[in-house]
Amino acid sequence: MVKACHELRVSLDSIRSLGPPDAGALGGTLPADIAEELLTQARSADERAALVIRFVVPDADAACADAIAARVHTHFARAAQRHALQIRDIFRFARVSTAVGLLCVVLLLACAQAIPEDAGKLMNGVRESLNIFAWVAMWRPAELWLYAHLPERHWRCLALRLARATVSVEPPPRGPGAVLSVRLPRFSPGARAAGCSRSPARSAAGA
Repeated sequence: MVKACHELRVSLDSIRSLGPPDAGALGGTLPADIAEELLTQARSADERAALVIRFVVPDADAACADAIAARVHTHFARAAQRHALQIRDIFRFARVSTAVGLLCVVLLLACAQAIPEDAGKLMNGVRESLNIFAWVAMWRPAELWLYAHLPERHWRCLALRLARATVSVEPPPRGPGAVLSVRLPRFSPGARAAGCSRSPARSAAGA
């Protein structure tokens, strides 16, 4: 069965738009605008499709292709790691918030139970307010446990897909119907370009 691929195409004025050829010069990071464009295009891709990143630059250079591919993989691998750390922090805050919330529930409910039923309208209102505040204290822990980590998981999965993507650097076609003369693919570990059928490219972004 042929595995579907989704192509992300980014057109640049020069290969220097991606930064210095040495992948370690900037700690393996991409310029913010290029990284944002790749994320934007990847969001619209089928989640089951493998990603293929194609940089179209007039001065495509074989000597820089591997460094650029390594930089793309490193950039998004580090982004995925940051999101993973953020998820861990959210659950740590959830544990602390739960402990604080439960303590508030116990104290406030105890105070509410100490007020007798026939204490009068004012004290009955205080008792009901204490009951409400007790359960409101658990809203934030519940939000952290149930929902706060979901956006971070989404961005982590997207970054991991980009970190595993196939990356190529090539010059633009010379004219109508021209065949590209230089194609410098960089495959992520375990990827097989031969087993992919590419889906139509998204709109390109200028540098």
